[in-house]
Amino acid sequence: MVRNRLAPKHLRNFYLPALLFKFLGAVSLGLIYYFYYGGGDTELYYELGVFISRSFYENPSAFFKLIFGPLQYDPETYPYLAVNMFYHRGDTDTYFLLRLVGVLNVLTGDSYVATALFFATFSFLGSWAFYLALVHIYPAYYRSLALAILFIPSVIFWGSGLMKDSVTFGGMGLVVYGFYFGIIRREKMVRNLLIGGLGLFLVVSIKIYIVYCLIPALMLWWFLRFRDSMRSGFAKTVSVPFLIVSGSFLSFFAIVKLTSDTAYRVDNLANKASVTATYLYQQAEGQGSAYEIPQFDGSLSGLLSYAPQGIIVTLFRPYLWEAKSPVQLIAALEGALFIFLTVRVFYKIRLTKIATTIFVEHFVFAALVFSVGFALAVGLTSGNFGTLVRYKIPMMPFYLSALMIILEKNKKRKRDFPGTIFKSHGKVA
Repeated sequence: MVRNRLAPKHLRNFYLPALLFKFLGAVSLGLIYYFYYGGGDTELYYELGVFISRSFYENPSAFFKLIFGPLQYDPETYPYLAVNMFYHRGDTDTYFLLRLVGVLNVLTGDSYVATALFFATFSFLGSWAFYLALVHIYPAYYRSLALAILFIPSVIFWGSGLMKDSVTFGGMGLVVYGFYFGIIRREKMVRNLLIGGLGLFLVVSIKIYIVYCLIPALMLWWFLRFRDSMRSGFAKTVSVPFLIVSGSFLSFFAIVKLTSDTAYRVDNLANKASVTATYLYQQAEGQGSAYEIPQFDGSLSGLLSYAPQGIIVTLFRPYLWEAKSPVQLIAALEGALFIFLTVRVFYKIRLTKIATTIFVEHFVFAALVFSVGFALAVGLTSGNFGTLVRYKIPMMPFYLSALMIILEKNKKRKRDFPGTIFKSHGKVA
């Protein structure tokens, strides 16, 4: 019933397979963590969520405080938080996830699998919303975009289970959908801005650092669209420096406001990146999954000096010979695919045409800005491939979609694609 409402007829063949792959990813992640790793984040989140859901039956007043109350000592809620390390650390990001798990556990009777399937469903809805937005822009490329957004193995595995990544990945998809239809297209603005706002709220609540790369990319998308809407060539030329400065200022202001009360403040970002990279590298060094980038000094200049290494690590590594586990092997195969497609773009298409496509296609430009910025941040701070393959999944659909669009735009075609195929989506959007 939901598919018939959310999917135009020519896209329905992708809907259920994509959803079922998400379900498979959610269950597989739980099984692998439990039987292969012997426990981990997903199991810990579930168990701490059970303490919260238990209060619903034993003390409803305490349950509502646990879900909606501040992160501070309360005699009524403390029995359910005594073993909660994230509560004692004041880790508001992780505790927000535990609130979600607690609510869902009430609905599922504390079933890990059922709760994980709720996470998978939300992640799928976000990725489907992202897919609908791009297919609305590029209706002829709906097959290529389905592969780039809905069927990336690492995204299915790491972005479907009972983890932070499922919520933030789904939230990002809602942000893109709401931004495109609500701000770029200005269609049903209240509804679409609410959808985008919900996604942004979830991303900010769990992994706020994603907005450092996402907001500037979206502002750039809006800037390019606004500039092209001007009829006067003189106005377009004069507006460039003004819009760049104003867009940069608005992006910076939004990021500062969103991160002012968190550990990811702008003035602390580079130092936190250095500390995080060192810690994660030391954690994985003995397991053979660590990769080393020369340690930067915590300054922004030091951070940027190692930018090429960080970007390459995220986009293309681990290489096939660096994979130490089945999960890393999947990531290595994806890295090889990214290398192949990147080389194919430069081999098949002249540099002038690549540059023209990037600057003409607003989404492609924005997607590459987000991908490169996010790849830099993740590559310099992950420290090991086990963490890297999970942290980089928000970037993967953006980068792969951009490559697909560049290839498709410069492919020789015998005839134009009929533009009427996507008319049915107007009612949905």
